[in-house]
Amino acid sequence: MRYINLFILFSVLLNSPIFGQEGRCPKIPTEYSWTEDADYAKDEELVKKTLRWLCLTPLGVDVQQRSIANAYVMEWLAGAPQIRINVTTTRLPFYNQHPELLFPFIHGIALFKMNKPGVTDDLTLYVEGMDVVASLSQQSKELSKSKVLKPLLKAYKKKRMKEYVKQILEEHEKI
Repeated sequence: MRYINLFILFSVLLNSPIFGQEGRCPKIPTEYSWTEDADYAKDEELVKKTLRWLCLTPLGVDVQQRSIANAYVMEWLAGAPQIRINVTTTRLPFYNQHPELLFPFIHGIALFKMNKPGVTDDLTLYVEGMDVVASLSQQSKELSKSKVLKPLLKAYKKKRMKEYVKQILEEHEKI
């Protein structure tokens, strides 16, 4: 009897979210409008939750919901007075072959900036964005085999993302 109870407990724990299952996307309203600063502030927590979901959920999971969530946060980010994100695609070595990774990159930066609005240096922000791109790429069969992403994934695995991004930013400055 004791073994059966342990088996049941173990089965429940394995199926719980603490073991890496993706959560559900936060409920995004079907209609929304942001015209005043207060409108943006009102939805900031929902945007954070949605960004967190986008940054953690593998790219091939809930594709339709991911598209809706992406449109929601990108529209919010485009008009929110409290956050500005500047991205130069020439600083993204993956962009030409994998332009779909631009959104996860922006999501990573946006979530970080919303949690730490005082941080504005490109190195820190690009590291955050690249971490999300690497994490999501690592979970994808196709992207994890990409030659273009190999240096990024290597830096991510070796916890050397800061050095990797610094090199990219320095190379961009020479151009």
